[in-house]
Amino acid sequence: MLYITHQVTHYPPELKRALMAVDGYLTLGMPREAREELDAIEPAQQHASPVIRARIRILLHRRKWRAAEALALEGSHRYPDENEFMVQRAFALHQQERGDEAVKVLLNAPDWIRRTGILHYNLACYEAQLGDIGTARQCIRAAIRINKAFRRNAKKDPDLQRLWN
Repeated sequence: MLYITHQVTHYPPELKRALMAVDGYLTLGMPREAREELDAIEPAQQHASPVIRARIRILLHRRKWRAAEALALEGSHRYPDENEFMVQRAFALHQQERGDEAVKVLLNAPDWIRRTGILHYNLACYEAQLGDIGTARQCIRAAIRINKAFRRNAKKDPDLQRLWN
């Protein structure tokens, strides 16, 4: 399923359709249209987890790092069992060149989140940017052990270039 629309099976069809449209707009590089689609969602659904995730993703596409970080923090308070908010917050902090804080966010993640490959992948990115190449290598190895697909991404990721030089 699409990035934003995963885990929305218990939501109304109108919300699913809107989230699919948002995902499509963002794939096409059209964040303004994506935001308009979200704004049209009925008020009762505006604080639903996938809507908040979509809003954060739009902010990230628009490079509104502070706003994305704040909304991701709010999302993690509303929905503490959803790891996406923590990952989005850490990414927004990283983009604000607050890598130490991004690392802390991910290191303070609950154990079940720490077993996900994306967490280790992002930690590798942040540690590489902070200059701790040894830790970054350990993190990327852990991510790849969990999910082999990360190997291909890691070779192309500019945040990880220091690992390959």
